[in-house]
Amino acid sequence: MSEILFRASGIAALMTEGRGTVLTENQAKTLASYEERIATGGKALTPNQEKEFEDFKRRRDAPPTLSDTAKRYIEQMWLMNKKGFYKQLDNRYVQKGLFGEDTAIGLISQVEDSFYVKNTERVTKGNITGECDINVKKNSIKIIKDAKNSWDPSTFMAGDLNPMYEWQGRTYLYLYDADEFHLHYTLTDCPDHLYENEVWKLKNKYNIIDIEDESVKPLFDQLRRNLIFSDNPAYTPEERVKTFKITRCPIKEQALLDKIQPAIEYYNSITLNQI
Repeated sequence: MSEILFRASGIAALMTEGRGTVLTENQAKTLASYEERIATGGKALTPNQEKEFEDFKRRRDAPPTLSDTAKRYIEQMWLMNKKGFYKQLDNRYVQKGLFGEDTAIGLISQVEDSFYVKNTERVTKGNITGECDINVKKNSIKIIKDAKNSWDPSTFMAGDLNPMYEWQGRTYLYLYDADEFHLHYTLTDCPDHLYENEVWKLKNKYNIIDIEDESVKPLFDQLRRNLIFSDNPAYTPEERVKTFKITRCPIKEQALLDKIQPAIEYYNSITLNQI
């Protein structure tokens, strides 16, 4: 099973649940109230409530299952490992994240008045693996940090602690035995080669030869304002970092670990011509 390694960046796919397979918060509260009524000899449940009670109890006590999203993720792993097939995600947003990684870490260091360096230690525990961006210890607290380099101010403002990044962070907490996970969205300058590509696309779109021509210069001035921030007085370093923090949760961590064995079993059942 050494080839079956679930990466921290993909764990969220395993954690998705199929519709109708888990309880909502309100359903869990309803189930608890039914159980209390039964345990204390309270008012008897109506036939409809008894049916609902059995359904909710069955769903709460059911063993972990895999959603269709989780299965598609595992199938892509299988294709990579068994057939060498990999559908690479490669666009300007991904490229900025890769080429701007050091700049993002530098900006976080500046804002937090610290000196962070890129972590290069990949940790593997069982069938889970991951390599965080920053691994530090402050006041005896182990902290894992991950930087997400936003493309422009609008994507930066929209950044949040979505399930994908939360589960990635919780996976890091487990792998590195850490206490806190900090998700940092950063707004850094567009790397030179990507910026030049955006200039080229604008020139090509409007058939522009000279970008210094007064008639078109405002277009390229606006492009620069949209993608370059370090020398723009409208932006401070502090506002170009947005941080979300989570602490380690044993319950959520166990829910993560409970998904691994069903995922391995499904992986081992896959065939290329499966129906």
